[in-house]
Amino acid sequence: MSENPFLTGIAGVIDRISETQGPAIETAADWTAEAIAGDHLVFLFGSGHSFIATMDTYPRIGSFPGWFPIHETSTSYMPTVLGNQGLRQALFLEKVDGFGRLVMENYRLRPEDVLVSISNSGVNPMGIDVALVAREHGLKTIAVTSMAHTALSASRHSSGKRLFEVCDLVIDTCVPAGDALVDVPGFPHRVGAASTIAACVVMQSLSAATAARLAERGVDLPIFPSHNAEMSADEHAAVEGMVDRWYVEHARRSTGVFK
Repeated sequence: MSENPFLTGIAGVIDRISETQGPAIETAADWTAEAIAGDHLVFLFGSGHSFIATMDTYPRIGSFPGWFPIHETSTSYMPTVLGNQGLRQALFLEKVDGFGRLVMENYRLRPEDVLVSISNSGVNPMGIDVALVAREHGLKTIAVTSMAHTALSASRHSSGKRLFEVCDLVIDTCVPAGDALVDVPGFPHRVGAASTIAACVVMQSLSAATAARLAERGVDLPIFPSHNAEMSADEHAAVEGMVDRWYVEHARRSTGVFK
């Protein structure tokens, strides 16, 4: 049986992340653990498909309070290609200079917080604006982006800067320019997008490294567990109890985040 070219390609991307991005992920984990241990928040932002990596980080099985995704519906919820809240509108809005600043007006940011902005291309104004606002408020900022793609792309932001140029730390998703991985004879363009999977791998790696640091500090946080495994009545009761604590802790930490 021949190898599946997408599986081979995405395995190569993940291998490159593992080989090259460890130091950046470890530094990011130092920052995020410091924020969470201090009762502060790690804001997560992504528009378009980059939003998926924020949702995969939190709330998610194995996740813990302290993360705060910014889910701007107009640029992260695309139920149809055409029509109400379709792809055209989302792609337009993330290119509007100043829209990210408007979104961030909803949030009370503190210098002890951290922001992670995720964008494969790193050139659209929305993600850049979000990072700029965070830096203006004193937050440490982390870009999760494809350096191969952004190196070949001009910024669409009025500053002329790309995401990696406005953030304090960059984690490269190691996705090739153009995102898609597989050439198919007879098709006009490559297929098999890698950026969402790569961003999720980066973010779950960051989450796990953050948890390790919090454990070293003795920070006790509830974890959102799987509800779909076979378990005894006592185990089920323990799981439900942890879920209740998870909700309460999230509510406590996010109180007052909106202006």
